[in-house]
Amino acid sequence: MQNLFFKTKTSNSAVYRPDERFNVYQGVNPERLTKAFNNIFLLYWECTPFKDEHKVPSMLMSINDDKTANFSYVDGDPDDLESVKGCSCWYTVDHEGYAHVKEFNEVLDLKNAVHINAIAATIIRDIFGNFDMAEAGQIFINNMLKESKKRKEN
Repeated sequence: MQNLFFKTKTSNSAVYRPDERFNVYQGVNPERLTKAFNNIFLLYWECTPFKDEHKVPSMLMSINDDKTANFSYVDGDPDDLESVKGCSCWYTVDHEGYAHVKEFNEVLDLKNAVHINAIAATIIRDIFGNFDMAEAGQIFINNMLKESKKRKEN
């Protein structure tokens, strides 16, 4: 499969390089990183106002011949296109953990906690519409702190 969405760092992409100390994953391949992102996405989903009204969006994922990974999310059954009510952008994850978004000529770091949360929020907004991302982010952080406290007590 030819990867039409992949852009190199030398192309006209806006590469955001945040402080490396916020990287939460190191040395993982694109497929595993994409699956790890999905786990965080599901936790973030539970912090949004849409969780009570809608089913969690389905992740679509494919692996290219060069072992980069593609993913997107849809609201509906991917096998029944008429049921799909919304979808996110298509992300291609390279071997360095950067998610390339062709539609916006943007590159985000899937190893960075700030970018991971921003991607999750953007995907949900793209599919379901605007919501208070700051509030959902705060709930997400509070949930992580509660879980951390529970683990510390045990």
